[in-house]
Amino acid sequence: MDSVAGRFRSAPGLVGLSRRGFIGWSLASSLGSLVPLEAAGRETRQATGVKVGELTPTTATIWTRRTQRSGRRTDGIAARREKPLPAPAGLDTAAFEGSCPGADGAMRLIVKTGAGKKAWASDWTPVAGATDYAHLFKVTGLKAATDYAFTVETRGRKLDGILTGSFRTAPVEDEQTPIDLAMLSCQKYSQRDDDRGFFLYDAIRQFKPQFCLSVGDNVYYDSDDPVVNSTAVARHHWHRMYSLPRVAECLRVIPGYWVKDDHDCYSDDCFPGMVTPKMAPFTFEEGLRVFPTQAPFAEKPYRRFRWGRGLEIFLLEGRDFRTPNRAPDSPLKSIWGKEQKQWLKDALMSSRADWKLIISPTPWVGPDRKNKADNHSNEVYRTEGTEMRRWLKENTRGDTFVLCGDRHWQYHSIEPATGVHEFGCGAASDSHASGTPGEDKRYHQFHRVKGGFLAIKVRPEGNTSKLIVEHRDVHGAAVYGNSFERRV
Repeated sequence: MDSVAGRFRSAPGLVGLSRRGFIGWSLASSLGSLVPLEAAGRETRQATGVKVGELTPTTATIWTRRTQRSGRRTDGIAARREKPLPAPAGLDTAAFEGSCPGADGAMRLIVKTGAGKKAWASDWTPVAGATDYAHLFKVTGLKAATDYAFTVETRGRKLDGILTGSFRTAPVEDEQTPIDLAMLSCQKYSQRDDDRGFFLYDAIRQFKPQFCLSVGDNVYYDSDDPVVNSTAVARHHWHRMYSLPRVAECLRVIPGYWVKDDHDCYSDDCFPGMVTPKMAPFTFEEGLRVFPTQAPFAEKPYRRFRWGRGLEIFLLEGRDFRTPNRAPDSPLKSIWGKEQKQWLKDALMSSRADWKLIISPTPWVGPDRKNKADNHSNEVYRTEGTEMRRWLKENTRGDTFVLCGDRHWQYHSIEPATGVHEFGCGAASDSHASGTPGEDKRYHQFHRVKGGFLAIKVRPEGNTSKLIVEHRDVHGAAVYGNSFERRV
């Protein structure tokens, strides 16, 4: 049945924030209160933290990496904020501020229930430079809707200190349970809030969602210094971002799902075959290979996840299969490719969840700037954008919404022709918010040129279900929200 929407607003938190320098803090010291007593006196050698992802009712994927030290480099070559340049040929990335060089050795993972009972354990697994000293542990045989704690152990010639964290598995499909999630995008290293990272990671941790969505532009290969011109420099961008204390602290206790977009794949508005001379000899294809080594990831870049009776999310891939942006628009031109587009239609039609969220790295509705040529709200992809918005109108029942990243302003839009709702989460910091085409009252229900994230709540109860979508500022204060309710 059709949903009924209600809107609420609160005053935006317009807090003036000063920029600080580029000297990082030690991850070891910032996480010290979370390291178990038995690790005292031993370095954890996991400066790049841990990422838990791809959660289902019975499985999880945990990304880990062994490093030479417990903390990121706090001196070294500082990143430029203006006119970033490619890394000098032959220069070891360990020379840069924020670097976290890897170390040969072995790792193992132990997962326990809240009661301390061992639920899963790996063997010691060797790590080396070929895999960036990282490993993905595929955890299986878990129980649905259950809290778990994990320990990551590392060793070289002797045992290192240990790193701990936690997560909760997804509920089974027919379970009627509340779900909270957060969504962020566009986190630029040169635009972080302070030397410890981004304020919104603290806000997300305080919100305590079951999971978060990081929907593209996790790093900026082409416009953060040093500009990526090799796989080693691309990896450095990930290492320094995820070793930031605010980021690492959050991701130890909040699992997530990661999606890539242009800047964490290759360069601005990129597509297969594109060449960006300043990044040579690094290529688009190399970027595709780096991403799944730096985050928990599945075999296919587009996928779906069910969270109880109330929610299903559909994660889209917008770079791997796209027709070049500059090609003439036509029924054959696509951002997703034929197979992924059909998958999305079939997946949405087969879903029995109360609410369906399409997680897109780029907008469907916008509106966007007139000079952009990259997404479904732009003229260059008008045919496919019109097709899919009309398809949503004709095949869904007020239960399906588009959530997008990529744009550096927060907004809620409704396309007049189809009634499709789109929520843009905005940039990860206030200093990175910019570029808006201005408020368009034909579309915009809400428009704010500040950083922040989306906080989403699903509340199924009896024969009704409620979806609440809030825009929050970087400190976690709600600045706008919508509530939708439907009988199920």
